[in-house]
Amino acid sequence: MTNARTTEKSGKLDLFAISWPIFVETALMTLIGTLGLWMAGHVSPAAVAIFGLSNQLRAMFDRLFRVVGIGTSVVVTQHRGAGDSDGARAVARAGFAASVWVGLAALLLVGIWPRALLNLLQLPPELMDMAIPFIAVVGGALALDSINITMFSVLRAFTFTKDSMRLVMAMNILHVLVSFPLVFGVGPIPGQGLMGLGYGLLASRALVFVLLLIMWSQRLGIVLRWRDALLVPREPLAAIAHIGLPSAGEKIAFRLCFIATVAMAGSMGASALATHAYAMNVIAIINIVVVALGAGSEIIVGHHVGAGHLRAAGSVLLRALRISLLATFIGGVLAWLIAPHAVAALNNRPDISALLATILLIEIVAGLGRTTNVIVMGGLRATGDARWPVKISVVVNVVLGTALAWLLGVHFGWGLPGLWIGYLADECVRGIAMWLRWHYLGWTTQARAARRRILNKRRAVAKVQALA
Repeated sequence: MTNARTTEKSGKLDLFAISWPIFVETALMTLIGTLGLWMAGHVSPAAVAIFGLSNQLRAMFDRLFRVVGIGTSVVVTQHRGAGDSDGARAVARAGFAASVWVGLAALLLVGIWPRALLNLLQLPPELMDMAIPFIAVVGGALALDSINITMFSVLRAFTFTKDSMRLVMAMNILHVLVSFPLVFGVGPIPGQGLMGLGYGLLASRALVFVLLLIMWSQRLGIVLRWRDALLVPREPLAAIAHIGLPSAGEKIAFRLCFIATVAMAGSMGASALATHAYAMNVIAIINIVVVALGAGSEIIVGHHVGAGHLRAAGSVLLRALRISLLATFIGGVLAWLIAPHAVAALNNRPDISALLATILLIEIVAGLGRTTNVIVMGGLRATGDARWPVKISVVVNVVLGTALAWLLGVHFGWGLPGLWIGYLADECVRGIAMWLRWHYLGWTTQARAARRRILNKRRAVAKVQALA
């Protein structure tokens, strides 16, 4: 029974204690993305465009995968907050099975129709021969990403964020150790350029999957077997879907709209597409603090909701929001001052660095809206209030994030800055809407309902055990 005892020793509900390992984890992931872009930049400008586009494809699937991960994590935290560790483990198993099936679907889609996906993303025809084999390898990594994301989410939901951080460190170290010699060639190993990045990605995901299996057994007392990958229990899945499906609608709609704008950027030429890739990478660096605090506060809010401590949930979210907004503003200004010069030194393309400077100036304001949206929407989701935010987000994203971006960027010919003004309007309007929902306590009804559901289930289980 060592595993069960170990499970109950998970960390305390402190925002800093839970968030700092997630910060390190996110920073490492972002660093690897930046390093990958740097390696692709030393291969060719075409490799940069393909690598950046593949990142957008991975981000699209990542949003889908996190539907299962987020739903599983929220329900696990609520069960943990209510003291129902057995129920939390049952939800974790259901989430694992769902992530296996979603990952297999992604693998089939990318493996069968890579050219169709790249055409959808408006990849220039001259880059297609280089992109297709790379995307095929990325497809294998996607299947593992689906499972790993859910397993990481459960580990964090049990507040083992330090263990999650260590696993991410191991994954990223292997990614570099495999990718670098394969990209550039070392000794007898021939340089394979962009494909080396794909092989490194696949190998690192396979390693961390094995390590996660061990960690689930040691920390959570969950030993997974083949049936856990094939059978999805109905009742835990329903609880996951209650949170995950609304999130799926929002995330899929957002990603489809974003892909549409990436396609618009692709139609503006290779320079605009490369600038878009650099800008998204810079934004990922700025967002490290936001992602960490958003994930940390969501975990704690979920625990407080399960325990019925709604005032404490509100205090945690507001503290996370204040810190995140300050970090985003400082990071945005620094990025605007530094990043264009760094990119100019990398590729000696003054047109790209000048365009990037304009984009990052717009991003200073857009980032504040995005931060509010990320932090508050995560808090709403943790309380069980998932449907209202989705309805607002989808409408605003379509009208502003896509239609306005097209109107300014393509129709009026403003180019990439026009697209980014659309992003700005989208993020800020959604952020304000989420804040008003939280401020006027629209989430409390769902939070109380979530706690009642868990307590009723515990009482039913207790009655069955008493009769047995």
